[in-house]
Amino acid sequence: MVHHFGHYGAAEERACRSGPETALHRFAKELLASRLALVLPPLERGGEGRRSYTGGPYRFDAAALERRLGAITPDVIVWRADRDLLVEFCVTHRCDADKIAKIASLGIAAVEIDLSSVALSTSRPALEEAILNQAPRRWLHNSKLSPTPSAVPKPELRRSASHWEQSMAALERVYLSAYREVQAMRSRSLDTNRIQADSLSHAIGVEIAGLGCFNVAPADWQAAILLSALDRALSGRPGFVSTKGALQQLRERGWLHKRFSRLSAAEVTALEGALPSFAPPAAGIAAWAMALSRQGILVPSSVRDQWVIRRETLQLVREARQHGSTSATVATTPQGPPASRS
Repeated sequence: MVHHFGHYGAAEERACRSGPETALHRFAKELLASRLALVLPPLERGGEGRRSYTGGPYRFDAAALERRLGAITPDVIVWRADRDLLVEFCVTHRCDADKIAKIASLGIAAVEIDLSSVALSTSRPALEEAILNQAPRRWLHNSKLSPTPSAVPKPELRRSASHWEQSMAALERVYLSAYREVQAMRSRSLDTNRIQADSLSHAIGVEIAGLGCFNVAPADWQAAILLSALDRALSGRPGFVSTKGALQQLRERGWLHKRFSRLSAAEVTALEGALPSFAPPAAGIAAWAMALSRQGILVPSSVRDQWVIRRETLQLVREARQHGSTSATVATTPQGPPASRS
């Protein structure tokens, strides 16, 4: 048996300041990111313990470590195709109710893997087996999970609960109406035309949860955010997309739906649970940026909630703009008189 963690990651963790626990935590995250495979726990639906998913091995396409997402920073975000999964590793402290609520508000499935009983002297192969396959694991959030049974409300609370349900039902109708309206909209922004001319038409018009929180076509707000970042980068300034900056930009343009730009945490959680098409504006922007990362247009930054434009993307845009400029010059250059025939 070998002690793996005495000085693992010492430079990053300031020479064991956080001790073996932090090293084990780090090892688990990096192992998952390198292997891109994990055994998932089963899912039970309904009150009779029926399983809608039996659990088992699952492979992923890519992973990102400790990247901020909304109000949380998951240990690992893994994804396959267009499905994301948040993975939390527990060494001493399990995720509390507050963090689970924040995860649920994002509408992204999440699991927690319990490593609290893993001995530090465990051999590396056994340790890897525990992390990826054998250690206890549970769903923190999944849209197919059975609702947690709750106590019967006291009579004096039933009226307020009924009012809340009516209010949320009305809010759901407002969102669904806004979502359908936005889906039917056509692009009206010149920014969209410029992004298309930059050979990045596949980067806009991306459908993600939360489209009803905006009051313009998806291609318009996505083009505005991306074009702003591109123009900054091509002028020699830092070129990146951030949820905070993007929200401010869209707010200034009046492109955020007022009702859905000021939701309470409870409203967000309720809407996410009821409507798969809903996500708050910041989470919607983050989901779009993550989609662009998977396309190779952006890359997650070391700064939270920020994505940098890839060099290859900038080169593509430079070439497209250079070609467009050359074509325009040729089209507007006066032609000489036709040659006379002898």
